[in-house]
Amino acid sequence: MKGNALIFYSPSTHRFCGRGEKIMKIELLVPLLITTFVAVLGWYIAHRFNVARDRANKKRDLQIQYLIDAYRCLERASNRPKNYDNNAELESAIADIQLFGTANQVKLAERFSFDIAQKSNAPADELLINLRAELRKELGLEDVDPQIVYLRFNPESVTNSNRLA
Repeated sequence: MKGNALIFYSPSTHRFCGRGEKIMKIELLVPLLITTFVAVLGWYIAHRFNVARDRANKKRDLQIQYLIDAYRCLERASNRPKNYDNNAELESAIADIQLFGTANQVKLAERFSFDIAQKSNAPADELLINLRAELRKELGLEDVDPQIVYLRFNPESVTNSNRLA
C-alpha cells in the first residue's frame, strides 16, 4: 500500500528508516532540531525585548507630551489677571502633573493647588521651573537659567501705533 508509510528507528545503524523512504541519519537530525530550537527561542526573546522597549518608549513619549501640555497651560495662566475661562485647563494641567509627574512635581502641584484653594492666588514658578528642568533633561536639551521670564502684553496699554503686526 502506497499510503501507509512505516517509519522506524534502527539502533544498530542509528538511522530512521521508512518503507520507500530514504534513510535519515540521527546524527543529522539532532543538530538540525537543536539549531531550529535555538533560532526560534532567539526570535522569541528578541521579540519580547522589542515589545518591552516599544512599550517603554510609548510610555515616555506620552508622559513627555502630557507634561509639556501641562507646562504650557500653567505658563499661559501665570502672571495674568484672574480669568475663569482658564480654570478647566488649569485643573487638567494639575491632574496631568499628578498622574505623569515625578514625586517632587506632584508635591509642588499639590502645594500650588492648596494655595489656590486657600488664597485664590499662588505662584506657579517653582512648579514651572521643575517641569521645565525635567522636560529639558528628558529631551536631552542643555540646562538653562532656572529663572522664567513671562512675556505679557497689557491690552489696555497697546495702541494702534505700537501693535504687533
